[in-house]
Amino acid sequence: MVNDKIFISVGDLSGDIHAANVIKEIKNINQNCHVIALGGNNLKCVSDYFIEDIVNINAFGLLSLKQILYFKRLLKKVSSILSIERPSKIILVDYYGFHIHIARLAKKLNIPVFYYISPQVWASRSSRIKKLAKTVKKMLVILPFEEAVYKQNGVDAVFVGHPLIDKIMQKNDFNNKPFSALNPPLIGLFPGSRIQAIKRHIPILLETAKILKEKINAQFIMFCVNSDISYNLPDYIKVDISNDFTQRKLIDFAVCPSGTVSLENALMGIPMAIIYKLPYLNYFFFRAIIKVKYITMVNILSSKNVVPEFIQFNANPKKISEYVLSQLKPKNYMSKVEELLLFRQMLGQPGVSKRVAEIILND
Repeated sequence: MVNDKIFISVGDLSGDIHAANVIKEIKNINQNCHVIALGGNNLKCVSDYFIEDIVNINAFGLLSLKQILYFKRLLKKVSSILSIERPSKIILVDYYGFHIHIARLAKKLNIPVFYYISPQVWASRSSRIKKLAKTVKKMLVILPFEEAVYKQNGVDAVFVGHPLIDKIMQKNDFNNKPFSALNPPLIGLFPGSRIQAIKRHIPILLETAKILKEKINAQFIMFCVNSDISYNLPDYIKVDISNDFTQRKLIDFAVCPSGTVSLENALMGIPMAIIYKLPYLNYFFFRAIIKVKYITMVNILSSKNVVPEFIQFNANPKKISEYVLSQLKPKNYMSKVEELLLFRQMLGQPGVSKRVAEIILND
């Protein structure tokens, strides 16, 4: 009898979306597939047995004692489920800190592990590659250079393309929209998706918007993913909570954190300024271990400062607003749009989720 059980785990919001798309494709190929999932709301909707939500607990960086105890309990629960259910395959999506333990459990049970969306081992703690090599059957990587990084370390890896290619279409009005329409410009403000990051970024965004409002009477939209926080915005800042890109396509410029939102904006061709601020202890910890020059994917893949990064002490509203003003000059603006749209070609071909599903089911 064929074992059609698959266990999948994901720990963050963007990964939850990509994981759910892969499961949809798996079920399209094999309708008898029984999916056991640990993740968030998107994965919950497409799984047959959902264990619990680990996406919305915001466990990133240095964990508290309470969070450590939570994950120890959860790992024990997962161990029991894997031993009883004996899935034929395990899919892990990013989130190294917890997933390496699941990978080790799978190794003991002789269950093959497919790791989709690599942890950024090339950015810090490269010793993790050797640990992954001992436990993972195949790495399904979404950045072109990652395939070689893993293969050089004895890990079977394949570049499948970036899943955002299927989701994000570029803006199509750059050539049709007269530049005078940018006066006043519509600026998107993005505080992030994690509660603690939002609380740190909101004051920076509000002060930046205030400066720009005074200088060029700009218009603003705040894109709010997390509805649990009261933003207390001035009346000249509109709010969008839909996250469906309808309003995003209208903005001329973005001030946003690094991560998924910056990659989405880059793929759409929207010029931007990157901000990021961490708790001081976390900042100095990550600064000590980070090995890459940039933290924003468009800069990392381009090996140059395509979009400026205003990080920690440099996340100054005056500096940010000065950059925004300089980029809104017609020549600078269209040059940046063209540069961002060229970047899109580096991330692979469409059909990523289906490609991932086929590799997992056929390998």
